[in-house]
Amino acid sequence: MTETTQHIAFSRAGQPLDTLPRCSGVYRFFDTEGSLLYVGKSVDIHSRVMQHLNEGRKPGRHQRLMSQVAHIDCQLTAGEIGALLLENAAIKSEVPLFNRRQRQLRRLWTIWLQPATDGFLKPIAIDFAPTGVRKTDTYGLFANKHRITTSLQNLARDHALCLRVMGLDKGKGACFQHQLGRCDGACTGQESTDSHNQRLLDQLDRQRIAAWPFSGPLLLAEQTIHPVEHQPERQFHLVDQWAWHGCFDSQEDAKGALVNPVKIAFDRDAYRLIYSAIYRGRVALQDALTQRPLVNPLLAERQAAS
Repeated sequence: MTETTQHIAFSRAGQPLDTLPRCSGVYRFFDTEGSLLYVGKSVDIHSRVMQHLNEGRKPGRHQRLMSQVAHIDCQLTAGEIGALLLENAAIKSEVPLFNRRQRQLRRLWTIWLQPATDGFLKPIAIDFAPTGVRKTDTYGLFANKHRITTSLQNLARDHALCLRVMGLDKGKGACFQHQLGRCDGACTGQESTDSHNQRLLDQLDRQRIAAWPFSGPLLLAEQTIHPVEHQPERQFHLVDQWAWHGCFDSQEDAKGALVNPVKIAFDRDAYRLIYSAIYRGRVALQDALTQRPLVNPLLAERQAAS
């Protein structure tokens, strides 16, 4: 993964902490031997580090952290999105001592909804590919197939969905849950196909991993109106199939990263950050190859929903 953001170092014994940048970015705490203690992010690094110092006056874990900090590295970004993505990647790749440990991606399963001949959507457990093209929506990430079955059974119980029409309860006629009054009757024709499908989608949507809605790699352009000293005025995040390939200070640098592309595994946290930024219209979108502006399909979807 490549990034071109500048780093600025501050020493607690030298440069006054009051000169820490008052802008967005990622900060790293190091001890006297140069070991990485902590990685954090903020829209105002100065204010956040001061909070750390105040919290470090109280006995506990934070005090143990701050007592070891010898110098601070600041990596400035053009905006909050860059700070969030850089922090997420840094915690997972650099493994700071005081950050919460992040689990490595292992073999996972997800839910794919297959339309059946009767019109009902049937949840199918499929192997989740960490890389590759994402052509269709899937739902959730699970350690094994059993957890998918358990999750769907819980959804059915809590929201009166029918396990039979979803293919998880064999037999004909009214399902057992309907006899107990826990199914709204999709199995008996009392609930329509559209109604049941929509309720299932509504419940699974919280776990949705959306299909990639673009024809190729994308640049997310982030800009600050009044940059402080050393802060980049504009940055570009290279994204493809929801995988973040780094933060760049120019379109050409980002395009250059596509010459020898590196396979980046799907990261659930990065996906959520990227999806939210696009959905909320917080970044401008450009085709990474042609650098032409793109229409934001997720923003249009959000506006249509409202």
